Amino acid sequence: MTSIVHLLDGACVAIIDGFRNGRTKPSQLRVSPSGYESVALVKSAELSRGNPLVLLDLDVVLDPSLEGDRTAITWAGTPEQEPLC
Repeated sequence: MTSIVHLLDGACVAIIDGFRNGRTKPSQLRVSPSGYESVALVKSAELSRGNPLVLLDLDVVLDPSLEGDRTAITWAGTPEQEPLC
């Protein structure tokens, strides 16, 4: 199972780097299938109440192109995505 700590660490680094590079609003946290499963397991109570899967105030999106603990951030208002972390 993918480590939530590693997912959070990668996402935080990508967000800080984005802010330093002039980005203003992260909108999605993209995670691997195993990362999505790990977040869904931790957030199962919220999901059972019909809430969306959210981490760091970002929508969590399954990205099959990512593996393991890798994450990527999608920024609002820009079509390009941040490099993988």
